[in-house]
Amino acid sequence: MATKPKPKSKGKTQSQALELVKSDKADMVKKPLASTASPSPNFLRRLVHHPDRESATTLIKEQSTYEADQKFGAELTKLRLDTEDTDAAYQTSLKTLNGLEAKLANTVRYIKSGNLQSGSKKDAGDIRWQDWRRKDQVLLCVVLTCLVIAAGLGMGNVYANLVASGNAVFIEKPWLALMISALMPIASVSIKFVTSFMTYDSSRRTYAKCIYAATGIAFLFWCTMFGVIHTGVAGSIDWDSFGESKDYGSVFIWSQLLVEMLAASALFLAAEDIYIRYSPDVYVESLEYIEIAKALKEHRISHEALREKRGAMHGRLVELEAQREAFINERIVEYISLRASHIATMNSHTDR
Repeated sequence: MATKPKPKSKGKTQSQALELVKSDKADMVKKPLASTASPSPNFLRRLVHHPDRESATTLIKEQSTYEADQKFGAELTKLRLDTEDTDAAYQTSLKTLNGLEAKLANTVRYIKSGNLQSGSKKDAGDIRWQDWRRKDQVLLCVVLTCLVIAAGLGMGNVYANLVASGNAVFIEKPWLALMISALMPIASVSIKFVTSFMTYDSSRRTYAKCIYAATGIAFLFWCTMFGVIHTGVAGSIDWDSFGESKDYGSVFIWSQLLVEMLAASALFLAAEDIYIRYSPDVYVESLEYIEIAKALKEHRISHEALREKRGAMHGRLVELEAQREAFINERIVEYISLRASHIATMNSHTDR
């Protein structure tokens, strides 16, 4: 029996079963395979006698694809559409989840809410001045006295400098100078109340240490300027011998105002530290934080369910596509079996 020429390669990737059909390896099979329950056995048997192997191969491919689409096409199409909708819903859910997580991260969890019970096992509202330790009572009185003096000195210093400036407005209307000088104690109180926005005691202690350090540095600078300007019994220093004479008066006033402002803030912080021992602040979870956390928890449950559903759908899609390709390969291999059986039968008749 003459061998037909091999079909020309088309340069496309094809399945191994299809390559077997196009090759001569099917002719090497001597024994026919057991018959299979194919839905189209007559089509394959008739195709065995087709004279053009390349055309037969194309028909096998098309027929197998049609049969695969009849078996899996409806479910595959529906599953692909459902997968697209699920993917879109998953992306929206993921965006919502990320938004809730970002909002929760930027929301303060604890807010100040009233008083906490003290060591005397009384409510903070029931603790009276008589319940305080004598040491703390004395210290608080001393600190408050120094605080009033520091704030008053700062206010008086500003007032004196404004009136001594010779400005007619301040001379004729001294109450204007008094109002402006009130900025000094107001600034001190403002510096202290920064701690009201700090949640943790460690943060407040660190801030207080910074204020104390700044007060000490400013006081040392003021002492230096005081020694330079007010020489006292030591006599005056001839600054001209070191160069051009300089006026340190404005620097001295500035340093004095700075010391008075920082000292008042430091004393205010010290008074707060003593008072808070008997009336500490308690922090509770913010209602806003609780609501966001609740929404995030509920959405995460639905998001996890959606992700499981999306994963199952993608897995089923891959499974169906693999079954479809396997079905096509089965039909091609079945054709190889029938062709080999036909060739074996023809060869046996020829040998006789």
